[in-house]
Formats: sequence, C-alpha cells, structure tokens
Amino acid sequence: MEKNSLFRFAGWSAYVSAAATILGAVTLVIFFSVGDPYGKINDVSSVIIGLTAMLILFALYQIHRTSAPMVSLIAFLIGALAMLVAAVLQAWLVLSGTNFGTIVTLMFGVFGASLATFNWLAYSNETLPRGLAWTGIAAGIGYVLVTAGFILGGSDHLLTYIGGALAIIAYPVWAFWLGRIWLRNTKGETQ
Repeated sequence: MEKNSLFRFAGWSAYVSAAATILGAVTLVIFFSVGDPYGKINDVSSVIIGLTAMLILFALYQIHRTSAPMVSLIAFLIGALAMLVAAVLQAWLVLSGTNFGTIVTLMFGVFGASLATFNWLAYSNETLPRGLAWTGIAAGIGYVLVTAGFILGGSDHLLTYIGGALAIIAYPVWAFWLGRIWLRNTKGETQ
C-alpha cells in the first residue's frame, strides 16, 4: 500500500473508530437502562473499533519504525493481535450470542498499552503534536485501567468506571484529532 493511501485510509479509520467509540458508549448506557437491541449495537461498535484500530496502529508503526524499531514493532504486533482477537470474539457474540467479555476486556487493555506506547513515542520523538500525544496516552491508560478494574472487581469496580470515563472521553478526541492530521497531510507528518 502506498504511504499516502495508508495515511488517508488510517485517517478515515480514526474517524470511524472515534464515532464507533461514542456510539458504543451511548448504546451501552442505554442497554443497561432499557436492554436490547442496544447491547447488540454496542457489540457491533466494538467490532468496528477493533478493525479500525489495527490500521491505526499500523500507521503509527510506520511513523515510528525508524526511530524505535523494536518497541514500535512489539507495540504494533501486540496491539493489532489484541484488536483482531477482540473483533473476532465480538463478532462471534453478535452472530451466536456467545459472550467472551473477560477476554475482550483484556484485549482492549492490551490495545491501551499499545496506544500509550505509540503516543509516548510520538511525544518523545515529536512526531505528533504534544497535546495529541498526551491525549493518546490518557486514552491508553484509560483502557488499561478498565481492564485492571475488571480483573480486580468486575464491571462495578471503581477503576473500571474511572478508566472507562477516561477512555470514552480521551479516545474519540484523540482519534478525531489524529484523523484530521492524517487526512490533511497524507504522509503522516504533522508539519
């Protein structure tokens, strides 16, 4: 794939991922109040986030593979594999009703660690605006906190709430901002 096409596609993927995150958050709240079909909409949103995140991570890897080859490769492989697993399991939930909630939550935590790593690289190497990098770090930490809270005490744990709020606010802001940059400058650069 040509580099300009990659960043154009990744920019649109970032927009879709941000929108899916917002839709997923809203439908999750409605699901707990009303029930289905909002749970299914939330699950489909998770599939979309997983699929779009893989391309976003690949584009981030392309930006950082020269300055941090091993760290960026590991962050990409682990994050992309986690999102592939999450997308497949959420799709299976939508199609068959089999719930893999704990595994999917763990996979989003792994994605969060990958996201935080790439944004730390972006901050350190000044490959993205500092505010964007810090927002991405916050989003990644949010996903990690959700997972930690879920492991420690389930969906009602305080860390699950704090991490969820952080991820649901920071990730869409980060993804929209990143998408805007990549669509404006298709080489993945910020200048």
